[in-house]
Amino acid sequence: PLPLPPIVSIMAGITMAALSAGLGSERLVRVMPNTPAQVGLGMNVYMASAGLDAAALVPVEQLLGACGETLRVDSEDAIDAATAVSGSGPAYVFYVAEHWLEAAQELGFTAEQAARLVQQTLLGATTLWQRGGTPVGTLREQVTSKGGTTAAALGHFDAQAVGEHIRQGVHQAYRRAKELGG
Repeated sequence: PLPLPPIVSIMAGITMAALSAGLGSERLVRVMPNTPAQVGLGMNVYMASAGLDAAALVPVEQLLGACGETLRVDSEDAIDAATAVSGSGPAYVFYVAEHWLEAAQELGFTAEQAARLVQQTLLGATTLWQRGGTPVGTLREQVTSKGGTTAAALGHFDAQAVGEHIRQGVHQAYRRAKELGG
C-alpha cells in the first residue's frame, strides 16, 4: 500500500510532538505561512518530520509554492523564529505604513494619494532590494544624502531608537511563539 500523505499544520505554537500525539501520525509538516499568501506572495517556512522523504514533500512544496516562496528549516526553533520574522512580519509593515499614511495626509495628500505614494514606494523599494542583489544597508545609504531630507528623518529615527525597538519587538514575538509551544 502507498504511504499516507503527510499532514500539514499551520497552527502557530503547536509542536510536532503535540501534533504527533494528537493525530497519531509521524508523517507531519509544520508550516508558518503569512498573509501575503492570499495574493501568491507569501513566505512559507516549514519543517518535516524525520520519516518523510523527498518524494513525500514534493506535493507539500507544490502547495506552498502556489502561495509564494518556501523555505525548509530543520528545527522547531527556526519555525518559532520564522513566526516572529515572516509570520508576524506583514503586521510590522502595515504598522509602519499606517503611520506613514498619517504623515502623508498631515502633509496635505488625500487618503487615496497617500495610499498610492506609500504603496508604490514600498513595492518599488522591496522590488529593487529583491531584484538588485544590493545589501539593504547600501540601498539605504544610496538614498541618504549627507545633510539632506532622508538624513534628517533617519537621524530622528535613530535618536528615538526606532531600529532597536523594531528588533526588540521581533524578539518579543519570538518569545511569545516559544510560550505558545508550551
